[in-house]
Amino acid sequence: MSDVTAVVGDPAPENALSDAPENLRRPVVSLLAVALALGSLPAVAAELLTEREEGFGVRLSHSIRWDDNVFRVPDGERPTDGRSKSDRINRSAVGLTFDHMYSLQRVVASLDVVRRTYDEHDELDSTTKSGLMRWDWAAGKQWTGTAQLQQREAPRSFDDVDRRVRSINTLRRAVFDADYWLHPDWSIVAGAEHTRSRYSDARSAASEYDETAFEAGVGFRPKSGNRLSLVLRRADGEYPNRAATATRDPEYTQRDLRLRGDWVLSGISKLSGYVGYTDREYSTIRNLDFSGPSGRIAFDWQPTGKLAFQVVARREIGSEYEVLDNYVLTRGVGVEAAWSATSKVTLIARAERLRRDHGDITLSSLGEDRRRTYGLSLDYRPLDTVTVSASAVRIKREADAASSSDYDANIYGLDLKLEF
Repeated sequence: MSDVTAVVGDPAPENALSDAPENLRRPVVSLLAVALALGSLPAVAAELLTEREEGFGVRLSHSIRWDDNVFRVPDGERPTDGRSKSDRINRSAVGLTFDHMYSLQRVVASLDVVRRTYDEHDELDSTTKSGLMRWDWAAGKQWTGTAQLQQREAPRSFDDVDRRVRSINTLRRAVFDADYWLHPDWSIVAGAEHTRSRYSDARSAASEYDETAFEAGVGFRPKSGNRLSLVLRRADGEYPNRAATATRDPEYTQRDLRLRGDWVLSGISKLSGYVGYTDREYSTIRNLDFSGPSGRIAFDWQPTGKLAFQVVARREIGSEYEVLDNYVLTRGVGVEAAWSATSKVTLIARAERLRRDHGDITLSSLGEDRRRTYGLSLDYRPLDTVTVSASAVRIKREADAASSSDYDANIYGLDLKLEF
């Protein structure tokens, strides 16, 4: 689920901020002042902001987060260096986008540069670059497909690693897939994908991996625009910096049978995602093997023009965000409700519960953990191109293994986003 964000409406009275610490009061006042100024722009300025050259877009954003447990240390403990476990995190981002149709061909590209700075733990400061290039191609009436190159850079989470150093994950992915349409509604599907994950710090080298996957199947796309595909997928993975031990294996093979798609159930509801069966085998340690049902299903329901709900249920073998030890079986459900109070103000509430199993508990030092996340946000859009947000998130984790920690974390945020 997406990060929780929210919107600020009218600025608080001056005396509401008078008791706040100076380092908190200044960013709050600045963001509220910007929101108020934008809300009072004349119509001519608003029209200029919304105009843009066809195909190109620019995203600018700045956010402030107050995190009371940056390193996710156990309750009642402090970082070993004696400094505070809380911090204020500033995040500034610039994004460029391009999206254009050339006859039957669509070209999409994006580039995002993000600068993160920490007031207390400035050794974690970082600049990351992420980008995407995608070509939705077509050849005549029978061949369609996608070719895509992607890079995502992001700091590694402290949820599962007690390494209080800066660690940037760089994930690169190349994807190619094709549909050959035997019939207006039916196609043969084939695809290939290569993923490479690397970290900036030496201590995370054992978590780096490479994976190459191929898939083939059949697709169904009726005139309604819905789409389903049934595919067989095989992936071969390798951890190049990992030696075989009693609890770790450097190679695996994973086979999946998946039914995936997007299906509109009615004018106010739809289903999307996949369901299937996964079988993962390791090269030497058979106790780490896994087989069982898997999937991620999202149900979207919009009963009125102002109210919308989404429920996401998942049972998956890890992802690029959860590569620890040999695999992570994640089971969970998340709910999001959005209420558009006015054309400019939206209130969003989110809740998620995850249960993660880190492989065979007789071998893994991590065992199982359970995490609950609750969030509330308010979004204010004085213009179509501007969003000011305020948010609050609470995270609570309980872990079975002694090497993992139980912790609570509270995160409060303010955001300003411009898109034009």
